[in-house]
Amino acid sequence: MMQAPLRPGPPPTSPGWRIQLRDLRATVALVWASSPGHTAALLLLSLLAAFLPAATLWATKLLIDGVGEATTGRLAQAGGYGHLVLLLALQVGIGALGSVLGSLQNTSRELLGDSLQNLITLKILRKAVGLEVERFEDAETYDSLQNAYREVGVRPLGVLTQLISLAQALITLVSIGALMARLGPLVLPLVLLASIPGVIIQNRFGAENYRMLRRRTQDARIQNYLGSVLTSDSLVKEVRLFHFEPYLLERWQQYYRQFRSQLVPLVQKRNAWSSAASLFSALLVGVATLSVLARAARGQITVGDFSLFALGISQVQGQFGTLLTGVSGVYQNLLYIRNLFEFLELPTRDLDAGEVWDAPIETIEFQDVSFHYPLTERQVLNGVTFTVHRGEALALVGENGAGKTTIVKLLTRLFEPTGGRILLNGQDASRFSARSVQREMSIIFQDFGQYQMTARENVVLGASEDAAVEQAGARAGADEFLRSLPDGYDTMLGRMFSGGRQLSGGQWQRLALARLYHRDASVLVFDEPTAALDANAEFETVSRLREQAQSRITVIISHRFSTVRLADHIVVLQGGVISESGSHQELLARGGTYAQLYTLQASGYREEAREPAGPSVS
Repeated sequence: MMQAPLRPGPPPTSPGWRIQLRDLRATVALVWASSPGHTAALLLLSLLAAFLPAATLWATKLLIDGVGEATTGRLAQAGGYGHLVLLLALQVGIGALGSVLGSLQNTSRELLGDSLQNLITLKILRKAVGLEVERFEDAETYDSLQNAYREVGVRPLGVLTQLISLAQALITLVSIGALMARLGPLVLPLVLLASIPGVIIQNRFGAENYRMLRRRTQDARIQNYLGSVLTSDSLVKEVRLFHFEPYLLERWQQYYRQFRSQLVPLVQKRNAWSSAASLFSALLVGVATLSVLARAARGQITVGDFSLFALGISQVQGQFGTLLTGVSGVYQNLLYIRNLFEFLELPTRDLDAGEVWDAPIETIEFQDVSFHYPLTERQVLNGVTFTVHRGEALALVGENGAGKTTIVKLLTRLFEPTGGRILLNGQDASRFSARSVQREMSIIFQDFGQYQMTARENVVLGASEDAAVEQAGARAGADEFLRSLPDGYDTMLGRMFSGGRQLSGGQWQRLALARLYHRDASVLVFDEPTAALDANAEFETVSRLREQAQSRITVIISHRFSTVRLADHIVVLQGGVISESGSHQELLARGGTYAQLYTLQASGYREEAREPAGPSVS
């Protein structure tokens, strides 16, 4: 079986230090803004906790020395049994204080993390709401959105945590280093030096892991999509009937094998270098230990001093490692956080910018309108010109990809023309805010929304009187079947949530029509309004469209000429340009593309009448 070629994405580039410094400031500001109280508490508690390791080591040294004195018979001179009890109480008290501080830190961190996740998620959603609609038809936007969501829960808080850890490590390292310096001039440098190779290895391979994951963003999205196709309730019928499972599984595995081929050598190299670094570290610690043993043999240190050294090795290496990895960790986290900021920095469109449109739309005029998507040169529309007045119905006809839906998106201000002008009541539409113009328009798209919510919410997502919702349902021919549902208009629809009731394609489309009718708009747009309806339902819907066209501007996209022929004016599109326009009778008399398509479909209907089982032509 032939497989589509796998093409790796472009290698990610590391941002410069100025961008990283800016991202660092923005990240800290983001964390602080999410919860100033918990951020301040976490900072204070962490700084207090930084002194505890050195205090614990010193208390342990004193206790061991006290026990040593007791075994040599000098207990009375050292203060007796009560002295040992006080030292033990000191050690236990320091440990108890550490536990309390740790618990308070965890509480502050957890609550701060929750507030931060909510704030960032809200920022991402608000950014998505403000993006140009055409960006959602761009794969890079989805990659950017996925990358942003992936960093919501961990990275920003991780940066603050690592900055705190850096301060903690520095304080702890200085305090423990001062204690260990008493054991000899070479002890602390050797222990510190032993920590460096491991940090270098971790930093190097952490950056390589980031680059690998960033390169794989698009492949991971495709792999996830393949998995969703295999588990989709709406696609399972076709997948099973056409036996697509082997192909989809193999494609999914193919992407995994590509990822695995990059992961295995990375893991093997990292572990090999880590083993070498560990051996080098053990050698240096051994040399440091020999120097301490030599001083012990000469009677220059106590048993407590040696215990301080033995316990302090791991503390010093850990804190020094935290100090070094903290810098690289902040750097790596900022690399990932750049994904979040890249998405938040995408340009947005203020739908409320401009003058407020507050009147019914009487005329719509396209003047030499052209359009192409960002970052492309191909013209989707080129020099489109037409006019439609209130009380008229305009039909757009053409093959798939001819530009019909793009005209609708321009008309409804979802897109802005890249050439020409759109006039509303003789005024340039670009003067007015998109949101205020859209209030005068209502639409049903061919790929209309099927919201996994109640039937009422499918008609209107927001406050509305019950009577208005039910009136819209009645006008769309949906009221009867909606009232027959278990909870009527309050029945949960779809299969996503427990207790949801699934509708047929035609019922979903009637519900979308109810959504259109609920808004009292002066422009109604129907993109394939009868595609999922049977013949009777189509007749009822077309009849209602005729009624609506009497007092509004109606724009219709349809492949069914039984719907198209009701229009007062028909525009035929080919390759993004208007090839013909006129009324139904005028276009038939012209004998052009429209007449050919109409004749072809009419002959198909006649064949169906003679042979009920025959196929339909659309």
